[in-house]
Amino acid sequence: MKKIIKKADEMEMEINMKAARFAFGFLEIAIMGYCIAEKITTGEFPTPIFIFGILGMLIFNGIKLYETRRMTEMADEDEE
Repeated sequence: MKKIIKKADEMEMEINMKAARFAFGFLEIAIMGYCIAEKITTGEFPTPIFIFGILGMLIFNGIKLYETRRMTEMADEDEE
């Protein structure tokens, strides 16, 4: 029987991660653009949407930093 789900190789994982980073960056730029446009047109700042955008950036960068440190520590332990 054929496998339905195959394990991604390193190149495919790198491509997926790059696509995810670009998609997330686009969404963050779109959210900030919407907040600026809303402030200009209505005079009111959409605080909840802005907070969600900031939280998204903090979560993304926090996880990236944590995982990078964890992976480099594991690599350092393997070398010893």
